[in-house]
Amino acid sequence: MRWFHVRTANIPHEERDLFERSGAQVIGLTITSGFHAVAPQLQPLYDNAEMRNHALLWLTEQYDREERKETWSITMEMAITLFVLAE
Repeated sequence: MRWFHVRTANIPHEERDLFERSGAQVIGLTITSGFHAVAPQLQPLYDNAEMRNHALLWLTEQYDREERKETWSITMEMAITLFVLAE
């Protein structure tokens, strides 16, 4: 469970914009597949090891953000349940 800290990826702004435009599913699929991406802006992701490493760091950051969101959601549900029971 992760309430506060998110591991932030230290990557170039241009790459972050590209990753955010494409989404975590597309970036993950592009990294793990054995094929070049059809989109020309994603082709360097397959060919360039440094960019691929940045994508992995960005995916870790996205996972941490999602985990934090889920943790807070469960915490709020538990708090609401406790307040309803206390009433």
